[in-house]
Amino acid sequence: MIESQMNQLAPPDASGYFHQDPVRAGAQNLIEGCLGAVYGKEILIVAEDPRLGWYDAAAPASVEAALLEMGASVKKLMVGAPQNHALTAVQTAIDAADEVIFFARIGDQGRFKSQYQGPRPVMSYARNAAMLASGYGQLNHNAMVALKDVIDEITLGARHIRITCPLGTDIEGSPGQSLAKGDEVVVSRYPMGVPKPLSVNGFTGVVKLTHYLTSAGSKVYEPAYLELPDIVTARIDGTRMADITGPADLVAAFRGHYEQVAAKFGLDAFNIDSWHAGIHPLMGYDMLASADPERWSQTVFSNPRILHFHTCGMGPPGEICWMIIDPTITIDGIALWENGRLHPERFAPTMDVLRAAPELASAFAKPVGDIGLGDAC
Repeated sequence: MIESQMNQLAPPDASGYFHQDPVRAGAQNLIEGCLGAVYGKEILIVAEDPRLGWYDAAAPASVEAALLEMGASVKKLMVGAPQNHALTAVQTAIDAADEVIFFARIGDQGRFKSQYQGPRPVMSYARNAAMLASGYGQLNHNAMVALKDVIDEITLGARHIRITCPLGTDIEGSPGQSLAKGDEVVVSRYPMGVPKPLSVNGFTGVVKLTHYLTSAGSKVYEPAYLELPDIVTARIDGTRMADITGPADLVAAFRGHYEQVAAKFGLDAFNIDSWHAGIHPLMGYDMLASADPERWSQTVFSNPRILHFHTCGMGPPGEICWMIIDPTITIDGIALWENGRLHPERFAPTMDVLRAAPELASAFAKPVGDIGLGDAC
C-alpha cells in the first residue's frame, strides 16, 4: 500500500533544523549526503515490515518527516521479506518517483546489480531510529565517502597486501584484477561503511573461520547460515578453496552447505571472489550475533573489526560470506587496519581527509568496538 504526503512550503533553510534532535540529525545526514537538494522532488521510501525484525518504523518515519520539512513530497511503500525476483509493485512505485530510499533488504539485494530500473537508490543500513541517531548515523556522510575513496586508492594501488587475524588467518597477495575505475555498486550506501572489494585472485594462504557462514544478502535460501562452533581452516590459492580442514563433522557440514547453495543457484561452490573490511569507526551492533546471525552479518560489516570475503559464485557479493574478526591488513608494509582498528592517520591521503573533517579524526580516536560477539575472536 502506497501512502503519499507533500509539503508546499518554500525551500527551507535546513541548517538549523536538526541540531537538537539526534534522529533528525541522522535523517538530515542521509538526505543531504545521498540525495542533496530535495525541494520539489517526489521521494519514494520503501520500508520493510517492522514485524520481520530487521527495521523499525521510526527510522523511515523520521526521514519522511525531514523530507517534508525540506519541501519534498513523499510516498511510502511497505514491503515484506526479500524474494529471488523483482517485485512489480516496487518497480511501479519507482517509475513514479524522482528519488528512492530503501529501508528494506530488497534494496540491498541489488547493490551490485540492480533488480529495478530508475534513479540510483539510497540503501540504508541504519536499521532503526537508534542507529540513525547514533554516531553511525550522524557522522558526516560526505566525509566518509571521501575517506572511502582514498582508501580505494591506497588498497587498489598497493603492490603487496597481507591479511592476518588473531585466530591465525594469514594470506598475502596483490589487488591484481580488482575493479580500479567506476563504481562497484549501483546504490548509494548510507552510512558509508566499506571500500571497494579487492579480488582474491593472486592471494594465497590460510583463512581461519569460526562463528558463522552467512548469506551475502543477494539471494534467499534456507538455511541462511551455518554455525561454526569450532575453527575451520580454508587454504586458498587465488580464487579457489584448495583445502578445507577442521573437525570432520564440521568440514562435512561446511562442504554440504556450499554444495547446497551452489546447486540451488547454479554456482561454482568453492570459488572465492573478493574481500573488503569495514571503515566506519562508529558502527556498533548492540544485539547478540546469535540472536540472528544473518541480520548480524549484513549489518555489522561496516565496523573495522570485520573483514568479509565474498564466496560461492563468480563476482561480488557471492552467496556465502566469511567473517574475519579483528583483522590486521598491511599495505606495502604499513598496517592500515591493525587488530580490528582502522588507522587512517598512517597514510598521507587518509590523513588529509581527517584534517579536512575533524569530526572523523575524533571518531577514529574513540571507535565503537561492540560487534555482537563480546570480546571473542
